[in-house]
Amino acid sequence: MASDPIRNDHWRGLQLAGLIGSAWLVTLTAGLRLPIQQAHPLLIAGLVLLRSFLHTGLFIVAHDAMHGSLIPHRKLFNRFIGQGCLWAYAGLSFQECLNHHIQHHHSPGSKTDPDYFNAADSSPVAWYARFLSRYLNPMQLLKLASWMGVLLLMIPANQDQPLLTLALIYVLPLIISSWQLFVVGTFLPHRKSAPETDDFHQPISLDLHPILSFAACYHFGYHREHHSYPAVPWHQLPEVRTVYNQF
Repeated sequence: MASDPIRNDHWRGLQLAGLIGSAWLVTLTAGLRLPIQQAHPLLIAGLVLLRSFLHTGLFIVAHDAMHGSLIPHRKLFNRFIGQGCLWAYAGLSFQECLNHHIQHHHSPGSKTDPDYFNAADSSPVAWYARFLSRYLNPMQLLKLASWMGVLLLMIPANQDQPLLTLALIYVLPLIISSWQLFVVGTFLPHRKSAPETDDFHQPISLDLHPILSFAACYHFGYHREHHSYPAVPWHQLPEVRTVYNQF
């Protein structure tokens, strides 16, 4: 593994993580209290998209925690923050996600890569279904249902349709976020792997301007740079890409 070309400013990472987490909590609280039936459709659509982007941010923060780059040399703090983000994201287990991710980095694009799909039907939909199956086991679904039950209790009693509110403020952003992470962070970077071989491959990066890259998935589309320098946090990947492209 190559040495990191950029020094990790962990305070910046913590500040961004705090901003993402705070914005997620504020929009969650406001959204659950929003009178959905009286709100303008454009307001609801904007809130759903914002919540989706912030929801993805939770996973990205947890992803940095898996690599120990959120707070370098502080394993317990990384695990604590990462687990909190993953629980809020979908009741996910940090250890299970960490195990999958280590294996993904160890053998990307191979038959042992838990995020790779090598089959006759390698369409995005089939790959996405297989991608979700790695995380949505019965125990995970039970934890997710329990978390959504807690969110239902947070909705004011005067809300006419609490299930609709939950669907728009939490469930739909979760679905959009999972698709965003899959397409930008898995399917597009890894789709060119050689079929039916045990050899892992070098992922590609999406050729996006840094602003579009951030909007697409917190620079997760700069995937080759991430695999080359996994200890570099998400917010420094554009700098790594600049250095990387000089060689």
